[in-house]
Amino acid sequence: MAQSFPPPSDTSSKVELSISCSNLKNLDYFSKSDPVVFLYTKSQADWVKVGRTEVIENNLNPKFSTTFRLEYRFEEVQNLQFAVYDVDDKHHVDNIDKQELLGTVECTLAEIMAAGEHLTKSLRLRGNPAGKITLQAEEVQDSKFIVNFELSATKLEKKDFFGKSDPYIEIAKAQEGGAFTVVYRSKPIMKTLSPRWPAFQMEIQKLCSGDWERTLQFSVWDWNKSGNNELIGICTAPLKDICPERGGQIFNLDLTNPTQKGKKKSTGVLVFTSVRATPVHSFVDYIKGGCQISLITAVDFTASNGHPSQPSSLHYTSPYQENEYVQAIRSVASVLAPYDSDQMIPAFGFGAQLPPEWEVSHCFPLNFNYQNPEVYGVQGILDAYQYTLHNVKLHGPTNFSSFLDRAMQYASVQENQQSQNYFILLVITDGEITDMANTVDRIVAASKLPLSIVIVGVGGADFKNMEILDADDTPLKNHQGQAMARDIVQFVPFREVMRKSGPAASVARETLAEIPGQLIAFMKANNIKPNPPILRRQETTVYGQPAGSQGPAPYPSDPQGPAPYPSAPQGPAPYPSGPHGSAPYPSAPQGSAPYPSGPQGPAPYPSGPQGPAPHYPQGSHPNHP
Repeated sequence: MAQSFPPPSDTSSKVELSISCSNLKNLDYFSKSDPVVFLYTKSQADWVKVGRTEVIENNLNPKFSTTFRLEYRFEEVQNLQFAVYDVDDKHHVDNIDKQELLGTVECTLAEIMAAGEHLTKSLRLRGNPAGKITLQAEEVQDSKFIVNFELSATKLEKKDFFGKSDPYIEIAKAQEGGAFTVVYRSKPIMKTLSPRWPAFQMEIQKLCSGDWERTLQFSVWDWNKSGNNELIGICTAPLKDICPERGGQIFNLDLTNPTQKGKKKSTGVLVFTSVRATPVHSFVDYIKGGCQISLITAVDFTASNGHPSQPSSLHYTSPYQENEYVQAIRSVASVLAPYDSDQMIPAFGFGAQLPPEWEVSHCFPLNFNYQNPEVYGVQGILDAYQYTLHNVKLHGPTNFSSFLDRAMQYASVQENQQSQNYFILLVITDGEITDMANTVDRIVAASKLPLSIVIVGVGGADFKNMEILDADDTPLKNHQGQAMARDIVQFVPFREVMRKSGPAASVARETLAEIPGQLIAFMKANNIKPNPPILRRQETTVYGQPAGSQGPAPYPSDPQGPAPYPSAPQGPAPYPSGPHGSAPYPSAPQGSAPYPSGPQGPAPYPSGPQGPAPHYPQGSHPNHP
């Protein structure tokens, strides 16, 4: 009799990785290095960037508050690489070519897990010792809470000889061995002994590993430009004692400085003005509750791409390899399209001269249908892109503001609890923006709408302005000085990601990584909660088109309803009866695009010699503005 075994247990779990460094090299002449750490994981033979920490200025012994969540698999070798840089260009932190390398080290996640409390390894720079890095991993427990803090202090001890202190606050959580790991650091409030720090929030997992009874250490420091910051005072308390939702009764604590000799005296009072724990809603909660995600695309047809007939052109169609535009559309749009329930995607171009007048347009529909610029699915975008390449002249300049206005029109829907919609604008471009000020104004305005903007930069141009629009470190401000309400732009240089991370799927991963957080931030700012899970309309597909009661794609067999189908009774597929001219059909007689000439055959194409490509009218465009 064969022996039965229980099913194998799940050996995967999530861990949170904390990082600190010590004795880093000083590469700055008049100050100390400004370190940042980049984390990479190995995928096959390539290193893939996971993310980076914050930058800590003038510090050779940084303790980073940014943490990384990784999937830990006992049965796999998970190689990690840590690269520490001195930041010289603070506007382009993610461009490592503009920073100075301080040192690197490689290890496996298993080494960190097996090391106990922490793992300390030597950094190396060109084979020489370059300081130490300490890595600490802790298993993540599922806990859907965010803790909102409003903290202030009074009667702080004066540290500056000629003025008041410049206090900032750090929060650290106790680890199992008794050491503390920094999880939050505020900016300093200048020249005050009674600071009121800006409100902030933290996931409870990062704050205290989901453990309400874990000790938290609150440290108040006096900031100094030299990096030699001075401790003002420390106090400790578990989260449950300062959070009223858990019965907390502590509203202020005395600060003391353990480094002072003699009897410990108060060096100030930390005030817990407000500490509130609120449930966290996830991206999945919104999707399951029926939130509609709609994709919009905008493709660059400026002359800087090169003439499409030349192999050096970014728009060149090779029989052997897809160009970067096609790769970017396919990889990113394929991820987003399944969330678009009707698969009808507005697709625009910009920077081209259009027939017949050959005037430059900074926003035109790729299907040349100004009443209905939507195409069906990812293949519809690609078909429309190829059609446009053969019917326009590349020109310029590279203006973003016109198609941003159009995207904002789509996103200006009435958003409420019952009707939840979110829009993602995918922009694929090769060059620098020529209307930067107007673009920034549009993005600041769009940050209040249910809209995210993802920009894929193709080619080898200088994408300096794109990195500014990304605004990960410095929020954008319009010409009136108003800051963006939230971060809505993500920029990814296509070639750089492909060079470092390999397949086009990496481009999609890099480009779309921030979307869930941006959607949640919008919903939270507008007090919109997920609706209860719904059962979406179930469909099968025939050749990529929705099926069901419909006849041969793309035309329904029943009486026709809303656009893009005319409401007249349907004639033999694929032609409806009734007058031509109803969207999406041109008013020309049959045989002109999009109708093939000759007797009709099986849907969707009649037999006989085919006329111009289906779906796209030729010749003059009566709807051209």
